[in-house]
Amino acid sequence: MKIVLLNDDMLPEARGGAAVVVDRLRRAFTEQGHEVMLISTHQDTANNVRNVQDGIGRIMQIPVRYDFRKRHRYCVSKPAGVLDAIDAALREYKPDIVHAHNVHSSITYSALRVAQRHTDSLFLTAHDTFLVSFGRVCGGAYERDALAGRGHHMRFTEHIQAVGRRYWPLRNSAIRRILEQTGTQVIAISEALKIFLEANGIRVSAVVHNGVEVNPPIGQDAVGTFRHTHKLTGPTILYGGRMSEDKGSLELLRAFPLVRKHCPNAQLLLLGDPERIASALDMLSQQDRQGVILAGWLPQEQVRIAFAAATVVTTPSIYLDSFNLMNIEAMAEGTPVVGTCFGGTPETIVDGVTGYVCNPHETSAYAQALTTILSDSSLAKRMGDAARVHVVKEFSLEKQAAQYMHLYSRA
Repeated sequence: MKIVLLNDDMLPEARGGAAVVVDRLRRAFTEQGHEVMLISTHQDTANNVRNVQDGIGRIMQIPVRYDFRKRHRYCVSKPAGVLDAIDAALREYKPDIVHAHNVHSSITYSALRVAQRHTDSLFLTAHDTFLVSFGRVCGGAYERDALAGRGHHMRFTEHIQAVGRRYWPLRNSAIRRILEQTGTQVIAISEALKIFLEANGIRVSAVVHNGVEVNPPIGQDAVGTFRHTHKLTGPTILYGGRMSEDKGSLELLRAFPLVRKHCPNAQLLLLGDPERIASALDMLSQQDRQGVILAGWLPQEQVRIAFAAATVVTTPSIYLDSFNLMNIEAMAEGTPVVGTCFGGTPETIVDGVTGYVCNPHETSAYAQALTTILSDSSLAKRMGDAARVHVVKEFSLEKQAAQYMHLYSRA
C-alpha cells in the first residue's frame, strides 16, 4: 500500500506532539511493508522544495512564508504554489491513502481537495480542537461540561475571547464543507476529543489512541548518571513542556509547597524553556525553589532517561488536552503518572493502579496524590510496573498502526 502523510511540520525541528506521532507512524507503516511518503513544509530562507529519501521513505518539504498569527484565515487555503506542489507530488506518487494530521497552518485543509483528485481514501486525524476552536478550550464553562461528562459546545463569545479581532466567523463552516465534500474520515485521538468535536458539528468516524514504542528498560547506570548530573537526590516529580496556565503549571507550583511539607526532600524536575520556567518560579518561596531543578529542553533519548529517573510524572492540564503523549511515554518507562481529569488523560491512566487522576484545581488532593507516590517507594515501583504493562497492552505503536490499517482497508 502507498500511503501519503501530510503534516505542517516535522522532526527534528518541530516540538508538537503531532510531528512525533507522524514520525512514529512512518516507521511503523514501513516496517509493515508499506511505502510511505511524508509531505511537510519548511520556512528556511532557501526558497526550494526539498525532496529527500531517508531510511524510512520519501520526504517532501515545501517552502512556506507564514505568519502564524494569521493561521485562522490561512488554514483553509494558502497561495496556489503550496497546493500545486502537493498536487504534482501526488500525481507522480499515485497514493492509495492520503492521511492528513496537523494541516491547520502551513499545508491547509484545501490540500484535502487536492488529494481527492488522486484517491478517494482520505483521512484526517484531529490531534487537537482546532477543527472547531480558535484557541485552547478551557475556562469555567468547559470545565463544568467536562466534569459532568458533556461535550462542550463552543459559544461565539469564547471564540472572541480566544483571538479577538482575528476571529473569522466563516472559518469553521469552510472547514466542515471541505471535510464533507471530500468525504474525509475524521479520526480523534481520544474519546474526550470525539465528544467535543461532535458537539460542535464535526462527524468523527473513529477514535485511535496514540501509541509509543516500548523499548527495553533504561539501565540503572544511565538513570544514576542522569540523577547525578541533574543533582537529583530525593524523590522526584517530573513536569515537561511549556510553563503556561492552561498546562496547569500554576496548579503544580501551588501544590509543590504542600508536597514539600510532607516530603521535605522532594524535588521538582522541569523540562522545557528555562526562561519561561524561571519567571513562573517567582510564586515559590526561596526554600521551595531549592527543590526545583531546571533541565531545559532535552533530546528524545535523554527524555526517556528523565522519565525513568523520576519517581512520578505529572500532567496537570486544565484545558481540553486531547492526548498528552507524556502520559504513555512516562508509563512506558515504568513511571507512574498523576494526571488531570480534563481532556484525554483519564483514558490513559488507570486511577489507583498506574497513577492517579485528579482535578489540578483541588490543590490539597493534587498534592496528596503526588505525595502518596513520592513517600512510598514500593507503591511507586508497583504502579510503575503496572503502567508499563498497561502501555504494552493498550498504547503500543503496533496497536495504533494496526487500527489505522483496519480503517484504511475499509475505505
